[in-house]
Amino acid sequence: MAVLEKLRKRPKLLMGLIGGALLLFILTAINDPGALFRFNDLLTLQIGDERIEYNEYQEAVNLQQKKLQEQNPNQKTDAADVQQQVVQQLIGERIIAQECKDASLDVTDDEIYNAVKNDREVVMLCAQNGMTPDQVIESLKKNPNADGGAVDFFNQKIKDYNTNLKNAKLGLAVMGCLKPNNLDAAMIGEDNTQYDIEYAKVDYAQYANDPKYKVTDNEIKEAYEQFKEFFKIDQDQRRISYIKVDLDPSANDIKVANSKIAQIYNDFATQEGIKGIKNNKDTHLFIDSLVTNSKSNTLTANATGTTEPKDPIYTELLEGGVNSMKQRDPSNPRDRNTFIYKVTKVVECPDSIGMNYVQVYGNKHMQDSVFALLSNGVSIDSLQKTNKNQNIAFQKFDPSKTPSVDALIYQDSIRAKIMAHLDGSFFLLDSQTQGDQSVAVFTQVVQHKAPVKIYSIARAKYENDPSETTVNILKKNLQAYIDKNKNAADFKKNAKAAKYDVKECVVDAYTTKLDMQPNPFTGQMMGGLAGSRDMVKWAFENKPGTVSEIKEDDEHGYMLVVAVEEAYEGYTPYTDPTVKQQLTTYIQNKKIGEALVKQCGKANDIAEYAQKLNTTVDSIAYVPGSQNVINDRKVAGRIIGMGKNAVGKVQVIAGENALYVVKVNKQNDPRPLPKEEIARNFFNKMGVDGYGILWNSRKISNSTLKFVN
Repeated sequence: MAVLEKLRKRPKLLMGLIGGALLLFILTAINDPGALFRFNDLLTLQIGDERIEYNEYQEAVNLQQKKLQEQNPNQKTDAADVQQQVVQQLIGERIIAQECKDASLDVTDDEIYNAVKNDREVVMLCAQNGMTPDQVIESLKKNPNADGGAVDFFNQKIKDYNTNLKNAKLGLAVMGCLKPNNLDAAMIGEDNTQYDIEYAKVDYAQYANDPKYKVTDNEIKEAYEQFKEFFKIDQDQRRISYIKVDLDPSANDIKVANSKIAQIYNDFATQEGIKGIKNNKDTHLFIDSLVTNSKSNTLTANATGTTEPKDPIYTELLEGGVNSMKQRDPSNPRDRNTFIYKVTKVVECPDSIGMNYVQVYGNKHMQDSVFALLSNGVSIDSLQKTNKNQNIAFQKFDPSKTPSVDALIYQDSIRAKIMAHLDGSFFLLDSQTQGDQSVAVFTQVVQHKAPVKIYSIARAKYENDPSETTVNILKKNLQAYIDKNKNAADFKKNAKAAKYDVKECVVDAYTTKLDMQPNPFTGQMMGGLAGSRDMVKWAFENKPGTVSEIKEDDEHGYMLVVAVEEAYEGYTPYTDPTVKQQLTTYIQNKKIGEALVKQCGKANDIAEYAQKLNTTVDSIAYVPGSQNVINDRKVAGRIIGMGKNAVGKVQVIAGENALYVVKVNKQNDPRPLPKEEIARNFFNKMGVDGYGILWNSRKISNSTLKFVN
């Protein structure tokens, strides 16, 4: 286990590399779910016949929390997001494992190890530590139960590749089960066919308010029964309405804040460095190091990564030099932060540097001996070649690579050492002692650029939070509204008159936050009201018609009240506003389309049809299925179905959202597609989701709402 011991002895060297690798497995950030559960042996998830109990779920959440805290210690997000994504991950892993077992699909150790050995992060980690991936893999094979940060990293890689390779094999198997028939193949072959067409179009939306096309409740019920299976739900749902009151500062709060900010600015400006605000309890202090181009004196890099170097306010600060100041006030009504900037120091130092490192673990006598050899001209190559001591580690700078910005050089003590040793002589960069263990890092500058100016800029942040008086008034008014509107119907009906904005949504066990919106590109839910999952739980614990008490969330700056309107089980009912709107639009469009077809009657050409419909004739190079002005499946189906017989004919087509009169003037022959491409396009074009098929192959029960605080 010498290799693994060698890895474990270098926590500082490994942290950045391992932290970067962990990014691949991070789904999102997390706060603290430590109080999520308080008891054992409770069913959290069930996938088919397999149960996932509290302990396993909690362990997965804790592991995710640990990873995220290591990678982004200052990042704060809603814990519910990560908890539910852990749920998705656990379900996915079980489904893949169950399906692979049923299909007798497996992944060999050699397949996994080969994938791990070629992983970019693994290769980088091994190169940094002077070893090969094969050496590490062999060590893991000999002692799979070893512990330590580096070993955990490799074991996680092995686990992930085991899952990913199984997933890939299973995906190929699912794809192989779906074959296009002759008609499917013909349609896919036509997908890249271009038609030169003329068309006239009438949108149904312009008739939506015409009473002739009014949709009755009975018609909606009939359509609902016809399409009921489309509205089947696997998880119980609740339709809720809610009022959110933002805890914003009042006009008087802003007036008081402006007075404090003026005093902070004056103290900052009149006292040396950061003395004026260092101990000010009303502010948060940040120090940035900014690098400028030595010739143009323009900002080129941000050494600490805490600010945006292209921000014009920094350019203005640099022009003023030491002690120059700027103030940035809130940019929008929800922004409460005022920033005051000051240039506190300007020094010169190389903005990037290439260095050799020799790390010596052990007692001071050993460290002094190594340093003496280096100081007397013994090269790293020679020392590395003759050294047999596992307590000495080497890291050489690659001269073929561009030196990187090193934030360490902006510390005064480190900068002074580097500037004094630009001649290439070795020096002690840093040393640490923990108990009887000691480590010394000796460094040699081998490449550097000409010195540039380094600006230290202090930022003082003042947060203008609402006063206690303001919060109490907002809460008193909201409570008075709840007292007058104690049921869900009145709660929603009377909100506008009371100047409250009511929002509605449907939630289930997977809903992490209220007010989430679908991503227009992926369809996945995003955004939402941080910290509101406990109100989702409340909605499932209370009967329809019930109105909650006020939830006051100081951390996220709001108060929230929720009312349960309906409980959905088995199917989303036709009374649901979204379902009702979908069915109403479908029925109404069908009525309008039929009426417009009758209105058209018979005509001699497309121009005459356009005249009857009071519209115009346009032309387009049309490819069915592409995003264009005729993005209608009925039109595409009619044209593809007729093939070359469509050329020269005028067709009246009642589409999904508009009436089209279409004439195909020319059909350009499609590019021939090989069978393999047709099969692949079939899988993709038909919108087949292999993972979704597997997901729906088993009954899944999600009980995580029971464990929300």
